[in-house]
Amino acid sequence: MGSYLSLTTRLSLTFSIAMLAVWGLVSVVLMQSLEHHFAQQDETDLKSKIILTKKFISTQLQGDKQSWLELEAGLNNMLSGHDGFYLLIKDRHGQVLASTNVTYDQQPGMSRIFPSFTSLPLQESWTEDGIRYRSITEQVFLDPSMSRTDTANSVLVRMVIDSSYHQHFIDELKIGLVWFTGGIALISVLLGWFASRTGLKPLRSLASLSARVTANKLDHRLSLANAPSELHAPIQAFNDMLDRLEDSFQRLTAFSSDIAHELRTPVNSLMMQTQVALAQPRNAEEYKEVLYANLETAERQARMIGEMLFLAKSEQGQLTMQREPLALNDELDELIEFFEPLASEQQVRLHRQGQASLLGDKAMLQRAFSNLLTNAIRYTAAEGEVRMTISSNNQGTTVTVANPGAAIPPEEWPHLFDRFYRVDHARQPITEGTGLGLAITQAIIIAHHGTIAVHSDAQETCFSVWFPCE
Repeated sequence: MGSYLSLTTRLSLTFSIAMLAVWGLVSVVLMQSLEHHFAQQDETDLKSKIILTKKFISTQLQGDKQSWLELEAGLNNMLSGHDGFYLLIKDRHGQVLASTNVTYDQQPGMSRIFPSFTSLPLQESWTEDGIRYRSITEQVFLDPSMSRTDTANSVLVRMVIDSSYHQHFIDELKIGLVWFTGGIALISVLLGWFASRTGLKPLRSLASLSARVTANKLDHRLSLANAPSELHAPIQAFNDMLDRLEDSFQRLTAFSSDIAHELRTPVNSLMMQTQVALAQPRNAEEYKEVLYANLETAERQARMIGEMLFLAKSEQGQLTMQREPLALNDELDELIEFFEPLASEQQVRLHRQGQASLLGDKAMLQRAFSNLLTNAIRYTAAEGEVRMTISSNNQGTTVTVANPGAAIPPEEWPHLFDRFYRVDHARQPITEGTGLGLAITQAIIIAHHGTIAVHSDAQETCFSVWFPCE
């Protein structure tokens, strides 16, 4: 059942239980302190009355029965006005010599065994008929000059106090504490509920904001101004999540628009070429040329679809890699040898320096650096040089691909690795690619736990690829 309670209810109950626990501890300490205080007060009163009784006996007693009767009257006068005190004096044979306030049969505590002469002085407390009694029993010697071992020369003096007055006060206090505890419980529940509702207001705002967020309204954010410090982290995380969602949705929207455009162009080309071919009768050679043109367009479309599927797998972490030790210098030399004819055709020189080894997928890394090398050759003017540099240290290996050419504005650097993003308007108007090469390159580098960055100025454009040490 507890798992279904709301957070406000849980906090309210927790606050109430904590308040009641503290108040309960205070109440227990208070009651124990009062009982200890009253016990000490009763003990002090009993001892003082015992001392008075001993003095009275030593000054008034003559030793005969008539004297005990007179002594009893005097003791009654001494204790008059002191309600709750009872005095009993017995000899060594158990005969009652004197008593005050009540008769022997009515004496409180007479159902208890009277203490022996060998266990004195004795302090006792007990409850009888719902009344709390405390007593002190002492042995009093009638003639101080005689031996203390002569029990015939001594009597037992038992002073009892009825602490019902104190008990009545404590009982009334307990009843008051019970009512006060009930009030504390009610107030603590209300305060806990109010504090919880106030403290959780940012969470309700968070839920309300979540309900308002739609695909067309991703610009809402939750303010940190009035939120408690404990909620700053989750609120900031939620706002950051909305930032990422908004950015991803905008990129997805742009990607959907771009892919529609990229797929529409070859489809329109295929349709137009086919319609032109069918517009009038043609010979076999002309139909063959149309089919070759359509095949080229279809191949380009199939290549773009394959690259999109590759990116989709990389984003889902489904790329299958076969890692093996690779010498980067050998792999780059192999690429340079492959692209040498294309570079010579555009009068571009290729140069590689440095060497290093790493653990990676050969085919994927060749594809990534092939894309970088293709772009570098494509955007390098005649007589220019494309430089590939390998360096390594204790942290990892860095490969740079640099080429001279027109600068790319800094504001476009973060978008170069977006799908279908081109900066042809700032560079040479060459658009043979699909616009997915750098996105695929970044996906491959990330799959190898590396990073890729770009820097461009008036002198050159440089792509830097970094791989951590395995």
